[in-house]
Amino acid sequence: MNNIDKLIYPQNGRRKNIFYSGKGGVGKTSMACITAVQTAKKGFKTLLLTTDPAAHIGNVLDKPVTDEITKIDGLENLYAVKIDQKKAMEDYKNQILEDVRGKFDENTVKAMEEELNSPCTEEMAAFQKFIEYAGKEDFEVIVFDTAPTGHTLRLLELPMDWSKQIQLKARLSAGISEADKEQKEKFDKVIEMMKNEEETTFSFVMYPEKTPIIEAYRASEELKTVGIKTRMIVANMIIPEEQAVTSFFKNRRNMQLKYLEEIKERFNEAVVLPVPMYERQIKGMEMLERISYNIFEKESL
Repeated sequence: MNNIDKLIYPQNGRRKNIFYSGKGGVGKTSMACITAVQTAKKGFKTLLLTTDPAAHIGNVLDKPVTDEITKIDGLENLYAVKIDQKKAMEDYKNQILEDVRGKFDENTVKAMEEELNSPCTEEMAAFQKFIEYAGKEDFEVIVFDTAPTGHTLRLLELPMDWSKQIQLKARLSAGISEADKEQKEKFDKVIEMMKNEEETTFSFVMYPEKTPIIEAYRASEELKTVGIKTRMIVANMIIPEEQAVTSFFKNRRNMQLKYLEEIKERFNEAVVLPVPMYERQIKGMEMLERISYNIFEKESL
């Protein structure tokens, strides 16, 4: 079994969680879809989940994807879901306000409502949904297509903000409710899961160019501070050697190969997976199955 196999397939009967992060537009969604198709093909019941409000997993799969877990036609074992942040926020707010109405006076409830109308609450609501899906026991692999890097880092800091909201509720009601304790336990469990290298592969997707490398390196160093190691780097959009026939493309490919070496140097604890540029947009199950075979089963570049 090669290093990549260990990073994408479940080991020792434990579920595998694969996170793809990186700046917007580098190919995270395509890479998440390709990986989910590969693990499903290998017989693992797989959930493809996006936390990115701008994600287009439905377009890449060429199948409808909603905020309910849906089986994807055309491939056994593949399911997909997207987190609808606006809907999640409304549900989350209503749940909290429902809890405090009747216990406190109107002014206190209004103050809480105002406090809940913040971007932080929207992130919290999405995180709560993320926790709900990440805690599901009935999948052998979950592939997370995350929002751009900054959002992913915020996602990991959210339990701190969540604790503040809990403290606010505790001050008002002189104690933390059982439901809050249960939620806190779920949060802690998922954060621990993300730190467990046997269960989780955290990956950055990037182009082999200077700025994306520096940005991803900074983000990976920040992740280290919360105990999460970067295990895999996807160097995307590499010009295939057989296509580098003009001086322009030869120069571009040589530049990419130079940066590929820098990626290997900087992220020396991670496995680097080079992924070629394709001549057309990645779309549909047939193309995804072919690419997943080329990337994960054939010899890489």
